[in-house]
Amino acid sequence: MFRQISQFISDGLEFVEEKIPPWHVDRYNLNKIMDVVYQRILASFFRKADIGKCRIVIDDYGIGPTLKRFLNFLEKQGAEIIIARKSDDTYLEARVASIIAKRNREAVIKAINENDDYKIDGISIGSGNAGNKQTLEWLKKWYSSGKPWPWFIKRSFSTIRKIEGLKGKVKKIIPPIRDNLLSEDFKKELDSGRLNIRALSVVCPSCGTTSKAVLFTSGGKGFTARCPSCRGPIEDLNFTLRYYCSFIVPDSNVINRGLLGKDLEKSKFFEDFTILIPAVVRYECDTKGGKKEFERLGKFASIGRIKLKEVGEFNPSKFEKMTTQERDDLIMKTCIEENAILLSADNQVKGLAVSWGIFTIFVP
Repeated sequence: MFRQISQFISDGLEFVEEKIPPWHVDRYNLNKIMDVVYQRILASFFRKADIGKCRIVIDDYGIGPTLKRFLNFLEKQGAEIIIARKSDDTYLEARVASIIAKRNREAVIKAINENDDYKIDGISIGSGNAGNKQTLEWLKKWYSSGKPWPWFIKRSFSTIRKIEGLKGKVKKIIPPIRDNLLSEDFKKELDSGRLNIRALSVVCPSCGTTSKAVLFTSGGKGFTARCPSCRGPIEDLNFTLRYYCSFIVPDSNVINRGLLGKDLEKSKFFEDFTILIPAVVRYECDTKGGKKEFERLGKFASIGRIKLKEVGEFNPSKFEKMTTQERDDLIMKTCIEENAILLSADNQVKGLAVSWGIFTIFVP
């Protein structure tokens, strides 16, 4: 079915996949997360499309007031808005989205099944569905082994709680998406149907400073985001940026130093972000450290911990003739075109990004 759908990509079909990690499903009420993600996807889409010529179909999960206001704004601009329960029974857009989502889930399940780290007594997880005999057998054997549940297990689900001997439903909390950390300019742009990385700044909750860059420092527990003015930690910034922005472009220094891999193994600040690798960064990271980091990121991507995507044409002969400034400019252009945050470990690149108005996470 997906092969039939993919024939229409050449005619303009596009799709964006978003994953909510299992540990977020276990802990948080998902409605706020879904409200923010839908608004971000739509605002990004309207960079290319005329709002007044669009039909928007959303499966009704219990949409909150913020997204409702945004949809009302789009409707006043001429968009057709449809919010319906079981929308994939009626609307082609929702049905196609459902097929694409199921296909991508199967790809992750396949990667987990092929990973020997997740086998117990020679048994892999099977389909991952609660009604699958192999999955149930695997769950019971894994729990009996005394090992902690792997990252992909939703511990709040009744099947897992029954195996653990727990009763009742898990009480979930409001997700720590802290709108107060985001600049008013960014929020106004978003509410007007425009996702604009150049409008993004972060407001320090401790000293009130508004900054186009934050520090990303390492310590005993891994990496922490800090205000460049007061050096205080900015709690929940990764969670907030993950759902409002989602895209990260690392520069060559970040890749060659293996900083993303180190974070994903320990502090997990960038867990479930989409990591965009510009072709020029891949060219500059044809080093021992760069190759090792790309391999490590590929493994994280294969099991769904991050999304990894290369952007731009890989043209070594072209890059060889470029100055360092020209290569850095290509990275800036990628950030703007993809509405992505820059992750940099180079003072010069950070300064260039700020001059372009690009929000930057900087590793000193």
